[in-house]
Amino acid sequence: MKRILTLIAIAFTLTAQGQYRAALMGDSIFDSWDSVKHGGHPEFFSQNRILNCGKSGQVTSQMVERFNRDIIQNAPKTVFICGGTNDIAQNKGYIPNRQIAKNIATMAETAEKAGIEVVLCSLLPAAKYPWKTEIKPVKPIAGLNRRIKKLAKRKNYGFIDFYTPLAAKDGSLPKTLSKDGVHPNSDCYNIMESILKKWLE
Repeated sequence: MKRILTLIAIAFTLTAQGQYRAALMGDSIFDSWDSVKHGGHPEFFSQNRILNCGKSGQVTSQMVERFNRDIIQNAPKTVFICGGTNDIAQNKGYIPNRQIAKNIATMAETAEKAGIEVVLCSLLPAAKYPWKTEIKPVKPIAGLNRRIKKLAKRKNYGFIDFYTPLAAKDGSLPKTLSKDGVHPNSDCYNIMESILKKWLE
């Protein structure tokens, strides 16, 4: 009986892991990716068996709170984590980069313990936030991206640099890739998809 229950448990785990090749954990940058209304491409997710767990407006501490429910319980093979721009925008008050990086590390470690491959993603460029015009995000974004890259290297996680191929010389997200300087348009998502696909091959 014990052997049968063990086999059932294994089968259940394999089924769950086979449901999604990957999952995205993030904020509106990911949330809008499968929304035609916001310039996204839902077919990219269905064709590649990707679960989108982006939640608009969220800071990294909120992502940590739902990480088990949204990521661990769905058991994807790989999780792509991209968060922190809303922290820098002070959506929930001032949060230093070291704490943002710590929140990202917490999610990554949780996934690693569950046997899920971890890929950390750099923040996208932004020169200003339309909803928080007093914030100057260029330097904080660059600083946080350095922390994320170092974390990935230290822990042997994957790392995707979305920033470099998307950024203008002034650290902004160009008008050709975004309506508001923060959120990607369809062309921007095309570039991001070409980058992400390399990790799905």
